[in-house]
Amino acid sequence: MLKRDLFSICTFYAVSPIHAGSGASFAAVDLPIQRERHTNWPHIQASGVKGAMRAHYRDFAEDKSLINFLFGYDRDDVVHHNSYNSTREEKDRFDVKDNFPGAVAFSDAKLLAFPVRSNEAPFVGLTCPAVLKRLSNDLLFVALPAIDGIPPVIGETALCLAGGISGDVILEDMVVTVANGDVPNPIPPNFPTMDKLLLVSDEVFKHAVDSCTEIQTQIKIDSKTGTAQGGALRYQELLPADSVLYSVVYYSRAVFDNTLQADTVRGHAEDVIKNFMQIGGDETLGRGICKIAWIAGGGR
Repeated sequence: MLKRDLFSICTFYAVSPIHAGSGASFAAVDLPIQRERHTNWPHIQASGVKGAMRAHYRDFAEDKSLINFLFGYDRDDVVHHNSYNSTREEKDRFDVKDNFPGAVAFSDAKLLAFPVRSNEAPFVGLTCPAVLKRLSNDLLFVALPAIDGIPPVIGETALCLAGGISGDVILEDMVVTVANGDVPNPIPPNFPTMDKLLLVSDEVFKHAVDSCTEIQTQIKIDSKTGTAQGGALRYQELLPADSVLYSVVYYSRAVFDNTLQADTVRGHAEDVIKNFMQIGGDETLGRGICKIAWIAGGGR
């Protein structure tokens, strides 16, 4: 059993494309995004989620003295704590500690719905039974009701969860046949969704996330000639805008501070980290802007 007291789910709706880089190139893509090893689905590793949350908290919290308690010891943040605490005892307590864990822990940000170019304007979101089964398990883990009944989908058929889509639908280089009439959307209503959402087979979903991410070409301009500098051409992969992800967040009592119980920790974190935040690389290019929302889970 995890030594955590309370749980929440943080949802991410990508307002702009996200580049959470894997650091290793493959084929023609120089800067690929992070993907799960076994499914090859895009995700954002927990370290990236935690780092983005910590940076957001540091930038927007009025009381920055709690940052190490919430996110773990970082000497760069000790100065923030010391500036808010005047007693020698509290300063010494932070200065002598080499390391301690934070009271907030994060899972990877997992993909829930993926946008694809379609003849159904402006685009169609895709999810699949395997994604919904994973979501159902995560809901159970945070003491929320599991998804009741995930419809099976086989081959190139699809079910419409939102948007009133039926008949043959083009999804990039694929065609799926959507049954007439919407079926009840099994995704809980407090999760972000899309105006047009299809439940496709696991195979179609895998093909989409493998081949329908955004690839952008980057060059460097030579300041002397005003033309492209040789050897500076590269291709970067992006998770498209309008993608939906979620992360399971765990809260416990803060180490070395008995006044920060799990419910207080959750309150401090979620009161500051809200509305919009940036995650992943290329912040100065406007990438990684996400609308976030919190879904309160239960406790242990």
